[in-house]
Amino acid sequence: MPYGRIINPVGLAEVRVKELLQRFSKRACSPPRDEAVDGEAGSSGPVDMPAPLVITRIRSQPEFQKHQAQINAELAARQEAERELAQPFPSFTTSGFCFVCQKRAQFLSSWEQAFSVGGHLEMNWREHMQCPRCRLNNRMRASIHLLVKTIAPTTESRIYATEQSSPLFIYLRKCFPFLQGSEFMQDSALVSENSSKKLRHEDLTQLSFPTHSFDVILSFDVLEHIPDYRSAFAECARTLKPAGKMLFSVPFDANSVRNQILARLRKDGTIDYLLPPEYHDDPQNPGGCLCFQHFGWEMLEEMKQVGFSRVWALSYYSREYGYLGDKQIQFLAEK
Repeated sequence: MPYGRIINPVGLAEVRVKELLQRFSKRACSPPRDEAVDGEAGSSGPVDMPAPLVITRIRSQPEFQKHQAQINAELAARQEAERELAQPFPSFTTSGFCFVCQKRAQFLSSWEQAFSVGGHLEMNWREHMQCPRCRLNNRMRASIHLLVKTIAPTTESRIYATEQSSPLFIYLRKCFPFLQGSEFMQDSALVSENSSKKLRHEDLTQLSFPTHSFDVILSFDVLEHIPDYRSAFAECARTLKPAGKMLFSVPFDANSVRNQILARLRKDGTIDYLLPPEYHDDPQNPGGCLCFQHFGWEMLEEMKQVGFSRVWALSYYSREYGYLGDKQIQFLAEK
C-alpha cells in the first residue's frame, strides 16, 4: 500500500482532545480506557462511545503470523465489508465515530491514491476517511488514539514530533504545552525556502537536543526518507529519557523479515537508485520526498541494537472508528 503524506486543510474545528487527554493524564501509568464525554452544547445526553479499540502488541514476524491465522475469518470479512463501503463515486462518505472529536462523523474518502491489487482497484483507506470537523484522516486520527491508549502522556510530558506543518502536529500543539516539532532537513534548498515560515529544521541523524530531553517522540511517515535510518533511531533513543517511548509509523511489509532498500546515498552526495524512484507527498516540497527504504521485521531488532529495550508492532483495526485498510500497523518503542 502506498505511503503518501496527505496534507489536509488547516481550518480546524474546536474539539475535545485536550479535555480527553486531561482525563487520561490522571492515569498515566496504566493504559486508559475509552470514556464517554458530554455531547455537543444543546444535546440531550452523553455521546454513545463505540467499544474500546483493540490493540494487539506484536514482537516478531512469527507472532504476527500467529495473530493473522487466529483472525483469518475476520480478515476476509473486513475485505468484503470494505469493498461494499467503497462507493463508485469520485468521493463518498462513511459513517463512524471520531475518537479525536469524540463525536459521530461522516468520514470523507475518494479514489485518489487508489492502487491495484490483482488487477482490481483498491481504496487507499489509510490516507482517507477524513473527519469533517478535525480534518484528520484515518492514520492521523489513529495516531492520536494510539498515543492516548498506549502512552497516556500528560500535559507536563515533553514531546518531540518529527513534523511541524501537518494538521496532526497542530492538534497536538493545542494539547501539550511542552511539544516541540521540526521538519526533516532534506537539503539546504528546503531550509532556505522555509526560513521565512519560522519552521524548525532538524537532521534526525544528528539531533541538536541534549540527551534525555523527551518523554515521548512521535514520528509518522518520516524515517523512510532518511538514508541512515539507524543513526536516526539511535538519536531518538539518546534524546529520550529513561523509560521514554517512541510512537511511529513507516512503510512496513509484514511479510518480509528484511528491510527493502530502494535507494542509497553515496559519499559524494549523489543517490544510487537500486529500484525505480518512489516519491511521497511532502507539504514542504512540491516535488515530493524520496523514499529510501521500506521496513521489515528486522527493524525491531535494529532499534534494540541502538538503545531501545522493547519494540512492538501495534496491530489495530476498527470499522466504527474508521481505521480501515489492510494491515493497520504502527510501532511503539520503549527505551
